[in-house]
Amino acid sequence: MQTNVRILVTAFEPFGANDTNISQKVLDAIKADVTKLLLPVSFRRAPEVLNEAIEKFQPDVIISMGQAAEGDKIRLERLAINMMDSAKGDNDGYIPDEELICPEASLALKTALPVKQLCADCVNAGLPTKVSNSAGLYVCNRIYFEALRHTTNSLFVHIPKNMDVETAKQTINQLIKYF
Repeated sequence: MQTNVRILVTAFEPFGANDTNISQKVLDAIKADVTKLLLPVSFRRAPEVLNEAIEKFQPDVIISMGQAAEGDKIRLERLAINMMDSAKGDNDGYIPDEELICPEASLALKTALPVKQLCADCVNAGLPTKVSNSAGLYVCNRIYFEALRHTTNSLFVHIPKNMDVETAKQTINQLIKYF
């Protein structure tokens, strides 16, 4: 990692019926020289917290983590969709219904980071990783869309809820090493 690259790594607090959030556990375990930020699971508050951190720290790269309900591989997301939609509310009880995040923006934003190469680097290091094409429509996607609006050097990483923290931490450290 180049020492002059400022990296912001984000994670989410627990939400819904979850007592913990794997992304928060991984964030707590990361020892790399990065700025760490815990976000609320809120369609409205999370972007405000993220924007304040971006303004304060001026990161060159943003790596955001979120909890995936299922799966056995960490997913590196290519796209953020310009929409919020959920049958379940966020931690504030807000339930969006096919709402655009930013009406004047594109329907999707794509990271400029080499997702396939980053995935290959992780797989070659023995880490269970795959490429995914969408961060969904929940708060994870909302944050990814906001991050990409600031810098296309952003990546969203979905970590399966039941994955062990050490494997997930090694994967995030592998991604950080790229920079």
